[in-house]
This record gives sequence, structure tokens and C-alpha cells, in this order.
Amino acid sequence: MGEYLVIWGELEGVAELLKFIEDPRDLYWEIGWHHREVLTRWLPKKGFKILPKLMDPNYTPGTVNDDADKLITTEQACYWGNPGGREDPIPVWKTKILELTQTRDELKRVIEEDVLDISFEEEVMKDVVKTHPDAHYPVTEQSLENSKEHLKDLARILMRIANGIDQVKQGGEIPYVELEFYIPRG
Repeated sequence: MGEYLVIWGELEGVAELLKFIEDPRDLYWEIGWHHREVLTRWLPKKGFKILPKLMDPNYTPGTVNDDADKLITTEQACYWGNPGGREDPIPVWKTKILELTQTRDELKRVIEEDVLDISFEEEVMKDVVKTHPDAHYPVTEQSLENSKEHLKDLARILMRIANGIDQVKQGGEIPYVELEFYIPRG
């Protein structure tokens, strides 16, 4: 089992948002922790600033002190919390992160471009073997395509939520939707 995307919010706002999302089951997403760890390290090499923090299970707002961290902190788009009564705190993201132009630009880039290459799969393989020396992780074009599609799925989900929030604000019965989401540690 991997690490999955958890989304929650107040009932009225979620009900309004779901009017603009065709199939809520399309919001399901899960990732293996090796892939998540490598994405956290690898995405900055490709110029991403916000998505690596979103993937990082140890990101604490206000501690990195780069431009993205300053923006996240200023906008209060993330906090360190214990959702669902967890014992160990994790980053919890607020709707505000999806409203930021920088986040939407990064999500669009993931959807429209091939941001991963075979060196990503090679890093995943090294990470897997470091943790499980007897494991075999195939570095193939197929595994790369699967990883690309998996990352694009997350970007599509977050863009679907962002666009739904925009639609609620424009024509819904309530003027806002406040959601929080996180990817728990496995």
C-alpha cells in the first residue's frame, strides 16, 4: 500500500464543490513512498518550487526560507498538524495553495510536459535497493510512463479541485470552499 491523498472540508462547501466535479471517485490518488521521496528531491532539479514541498512528508512551513516557502508561509497555505488524530505531525495544505498562480503553473506544466525522464526511474531504483537490498525494481520505458502518468494524475486532481473552487466562487450558492488535504506517511 502506498501513501494516498486525503481531502476534507466542511460539508456545505464540499457538497457545492462536488456539483462541479463529474465523478468524485476520480479524486483518488496513491503513491509509493519511494516515488514520493525521489519526487521530493528530483522535482527541484527540473525547476519546480511548490510541488516538491507538497510531496515532502517532512516539509515544515517557514523553515526552508526560499521564495516558495516564503509565499506558502505568507499565504498561510500550509501548516504542521496532526489530522485525524495522528501522533506524528505532517504538512496539511489549505485551499489557498491551489489558488496561487505559481501552483497552477506547476500543475499545468506537469500535465502538459514530460517532466520525468529515465534518470528519475534510476533514482527510484537506487532508493528501493538501498532500503530493500534483495528487491528488484525494473528501470524501463514502461515504468517511466507509469510514473509520468501517476504524477500527471495528481496534477489533474489538484487542478480539478482548483477549477471546481473557481466555479463555486463564480456561480455557486456559497462564496468559498475551504478544504484541507495531505498525503500521510505510510
